[in-house]
Amino acid sequence: MLRHLCKLATVLILLVTGSSLSAASAAKPIVIKLATLAPVGSPWYDLLLEVAHEWQEITDNQVVVKMYPGGVAGDESDLVIKMRLNHIQAAAMTAAGMSEIDRGVWAYSLPLMIQEFNQLDWLRAQVSDVLEQRFEEAGFVVLAWADVGWTYWFSKQPIYTPDDLRKQRIFTWSDGPNIEGLWKSGGFHSVSLAATDILPGLQTGLIDAMATSPITAATFQWFGIAKNMCPLRWGVMTGGILINKQTWEQIPEELRPTLAAVAKRQEVKMMSDIRYMGDEAIRVMQGYGLQVLDLTPEHFKAWESFIKPQWTHLRGLLIDTTMYDWVMELYQDLPPPDASAPIPISE
Repeated sequence: MLRHLCKLATVLILLVTGSSLSAASAAKPIVIKLATLAPVGSPWYDLLLEVAHEWQEITDNQVVVKMYPGGVAGDESDLVIKMRLNHIQAAAMTAAGMSEIDRGVWAYSLPLMIQEFNQLDWLRAQVSDVLEQRFEEAGFVVLAWADVGWTYWFSKQPIYTPDDLRKQRIFTWSDGPNIEGLWKSGGFHSVSLAATDILPGLQTGLIDAMATSPITAATFQWFGIAKNMCPLRWGVMTGGILINKQTWEQIPEELRPTLAAVAKRQEVKMMSDIRYMGDEAIRVMQGYGLQVLDLTPEHFKAWESFIKPQWTHLRGLLIDTTMYDWVMELYQDLPPPDASAPIPISE
């Protein structure tokens, strides 16, 4: 009898212990490691931090976001690989990194195509659903699209015309498609580097110029060496916040719409905050020695005459042929530039 009671007690202990372990397992939070090149204190980092805090608050810490800023997890191509391997689960990155998944993201960034944000908003409204579907098919969920700002040429020596650019060693992304050959065929000297190597590249003379946004040039202090800015809007730098689909689907289904809505609200905030920081960043950098060059109408015409015929060479190289052909059709209906157009609000 005593033996039976001992056995019964042992079974009860195991059952209670098992239940406790199951409860603990159920309560274990979903940890999302989110990496970005954006450093601590940058506007992009601050907005990402808001998303992280709000997600944790909404889910009562069922979803915990750990931030890895400043490139500590690697360059953007590294982040894509790590998301695929689930070493990290999410990333905020530029189109250069996103193009490692789908080259269609370069649709927004053809040189000289878009000259005001209302044009970007219109084009994004046409193609974003298709791009998001393509990303999902590749195993990623686009939580939000992001703006990094207008890109301008920052250089050690002044750049007024394409011929001036030919005299400089220019940075090109090591992420994404290899377009060094295209640059070289035009008589340019391009150097392919990781974004994290731009500053040492400038310091050592490996590169002399790069096309980037004013906020980026100010944040990473590149303008301290590349002290000349050509005020031609070379293009618009975009990006996004991604999470791998495997992790997204681990989040309880009833929570996903709310979390997605948080990211979409930050998308609008990113537009309203960051879009208009570019001019302020230029003014601040001018106070520290940045020279903004004066371009004549003839200079602008020289750039346009040179660049637009080059678009066709980017078909199938920078952008996949399907997206390129569609964007060229849409370009015929692109609205005229309107700096006063309001930012569209996601529904």
